[in-house]
Amino acid sequence: MSHITDTGRARPITSRPMDLEPAHVNQEILHRITSLIGLGISILNSLIFLRFLLVLVAANRANEFARFILSTTEPFLAIFQGLAHSPSFNGVVIELTTLIAITVYSLLGWSMIQLLRTLFAREK
Repeated sequence: MSHITDTGRARPITSRPMDLEPAHVNQEILHRITSLIGLGISILNSLIFLRFLLVLVAANRANEFARFILSTTEPFLAIFQGLAHSPSFNGVVIELTTLIAITVYSLLGWSMIQLLRTLFAREK
């Protein structure tokens, strides 16, 4: 950037050198955020695994607990519906999509935590 002087000539505007140090993030806050992400993924995967078990044992879908687990996990599994065939044997259904969802959500959570640590953790 330049500045026009009263003589009509352009001269550069000098300013203080910019501080190019990376932003410092409080390490305790970073630890809490990554812990919350891990907790959220663990709770989600636990609910999805409960759904897997309920479907595996052919639980009564009219039961309050079964209905709660099935309805709570449905939005998180919608993207995986139709991805794989769910084999069944004598009324026992193995929902492979729930196992795929657990794997994908675990990888996403791990990736988010690693990205935050890579970007903001201080080197020791």
